[in-house]
Amino acid sequence: MKPLKNILMIVIVLSLALLINSPGAQAKDCAESSYHGQLGRSPALGGWGNGLGMLEKWCPLTNFSFKKQGRIKGFREQCGKCHTSTYRDPATGKTDCRLCHKTKDGKGQSTIEQCTKCHIYDTIKRGDIFDEDNDAHIAMGMGCSDCHERLSDPNSDHQFARGYAVDTTEATMKGTLSCIKCHEEKPHSSLDEGETLDTRHVNKIACVTCHTGKRPGKALKSRTWNKFTKDGKPVTEERKPGWIPKYKWYCGRSLGNFPVFGATDHMTKIYPFNVVTFTWFIVRGDAALDDIIIVPEVKAADANKDGETTVEEMRKYEKGKYKDATLVTKEFNFSVTHSILPSDQAFSCQDCHGEEGFVIKWKELGYDENPYEL
Repeated sequence: MKPLKNILMIVIVLSLALLINSPGAQAKDCAESSYHGQLGRSPALGGWGNGLGMLEKWCPLTNFSFKKQGRIKGFREQCGKCHTSTYRDPATGKTDCRLCHKTKDGKGQSTIEQCTKCHIYDTIKRGDIFDEDNDAHIAMGMGCSDCHERLSDPNSDHQFARGYAVDTTEATMKGTLSCIKCHEEKPHSSLDEGETLDTRHVNKIACVTCHTGKRPGKALKSRTWNKFTKDGKPVTEERKPGWIPKYKWYCGRSLGNFPVFGATDHMTKIYPFNVVTFTWFIVRGDAALDDIIIVPEVKAADANKDGETTVEEMRKYEKGKYKDATLVTKEFNFSVTHSILPSDQAFSCQDCHGEEGFVIKWKELGYDENPYEL
């Protein structure tokens, strides 16, 4: 009887081993199931995201609707190496590790150059330049992952700590990314005005408000999706290098997909943003902002071919297909968090509070006058 029990036990163990190691039972590729691998794919697309990530979410930068337009011809080749959920290593059928790592086996940290291949749009949105001349941390030899540490969650071990970027709506990559992790709680103690900075300011003003300074790179100021240049691009206005962000009270909360601004509670601080104005067509006045009229149809509706599609032209398009077409204009706020300046190049007290202070517009923040004039 005992040998029979032993044989039965061996059979059970072998069966479990086969089950665990069967192709269908293996865990998902860790990079494939990460935020960067999913890029917001909702369960409807076979992912775990909430549908607000970069792959599926409409964005005014490109004004492209996956829902209405499907995949772009050549999307995998042209876009897939950043939108990694569409790109696979032909040899393995999995996400190609070399998209983010130097080696095929995925060992070693990603370099700044590898990160910025995709995050180049952070320059367009925020005026960042990721090099030694424009970032104090890079000048010290630090890389992206020194702050954006690799984390694990129920979906993947390839997640990364994130900050407070309000234009990243996916509820992932939550970490403990904070200046205090490396800098002491009273970082200004060696300065003459250190006590004031460490008591009054740090409770109301984010570190990046002073330490991002004038932006080193040009950035978007506006984009209009009913006016086009001769080569078919939307009319776009850019800020020149040296522009100053707009400062707003922000508490980290959002209403739907949009951040809530204003001095709402004691956790609110003043943060810097690049405020970009976008104009585009939606199908009717009460439609969702992403219920767009796609760009090819907007261009086709330009009856007099003057490069501008008016509301009247859009409503007459194809015998009134969009008879309630509405042109909307909205401001989008892009967080400014990188290209950190050394302390001796950050905004000074006089830059905000002096008689010739030029950084903060106090009335826009709810003050009747400069709260601490020097």
